[in-house]
Amino acid sequence: MKEDFVKTLDYLGFATRLKRISDKLILDGRRLYRTLGLEMEPNWFLIFKLLNEHGSLTINQITEKLKFSHPSVITIINKMEAVGYITSKKSDSDQRKRVVRLSPKGIQKQKDFEVIWDAATQGMTSALSGMNALEFIDELESRFLDKDFKQRALESYEKILK
Repeated sequence: MKEDFVKTLDYLGFATRLKRISDKLILDGRRLYRTLGLEMEPNWFLIFKLLNEHGSLTINQITEKLKFSHPSVITIINKMEAVGYITSKKSDSDQRKRVVRLSPKGIQKQKDFEVIWDAATQGMTSALSGMNALEFIDELESRFLDKDFKQRALESYEKILK
C-alpha cells in the first residue's frame, strides 16, 4: 500500500483528512442521486428538511439554523429554485428579506427523497457501527466553539516563541 502523506502529518493533516472524508461522501451522494435518475444535490436535503419542518423561512433563518455562510445558503436556494423544488418571495414585513418554502413539486419529490435518505442513514449507521462518531463530532464542534483553532494555534505559537 502506498504511503498516505497526509496521515504522516498527524494533527497537522487533521482538517485535510476530515475534508477528504466529506468530499468523498458528497461525491458518493451525488453519484447515488444520478444512479437513481434524480435531480438532487447532496446538500439540498438540509433545505428540504428545514422547510418541511418550518413551512417557510427567511434566508437569514436558514443561515442561522444550518450555521452556513449567507452566500452558501443563497447558492443552494438559487439552484433549488431553478429546479423548481422551492419558491421564494420578498417578505411582506421586510422587503429586504426573502422567504423560502417548498413548491408543490418539492413537496412531492421529498416523498421520493425520504426513502433515499432513510437508506443513506442506514448505510452511514452501518459504516460507523461500533464507533461513537456522532459523540466525537459533537465534542469536536463544542471544543472549537469554545475556543477556535486560530486561538489555540496562536496560544501555542506564543509559547513556542518564549
